[in-house]
Amino acid sequence: MKRKIKISFNSPVVLYFAAISFVVLILNYLTAGHSNKLLFMTWHSTLRSPLTYIRFFTHVLGHSGFEHFIGNMAYILLLGPILEEKYGSKVILGVIAITGLITGLLNYILFPIRLCAVQAE
Repeated sequence: MKRKIKISFNSPVVLYFAAISFVVLILNYLTAGHSNKLLFMTWHSTLRSPLTYIRFFTHVLGHSGFEHFIGNMAYILLLGPILEEKYGSKVILGVIAITGLITGLLNYILFPIRLCAVQAE
């Protein structure tokens, strides 16, 4: 009797979030930090730019280095699958989006650092 091996993901949102974050980290290294500055970090840019609103959500994918990435993913990969199994993928995706929006807005409002000031240092 042959058994078929079937692989299933118990937490696709958390695993895809970690994988996309890793790709963003590699992209950051390949572009010498330009991709993070463009899409994956919040800074006080004009509200007329559509990228400002996109960054409110995408900044959660950006990391400053491997240590930062590993530290964040350790918690997310330990707790995320448990929470996703309990509450479901839609809820976890909603929590990620809401958390990204709130922290992005708070960074934008409370820390109004302009990117040109960061680049000059």
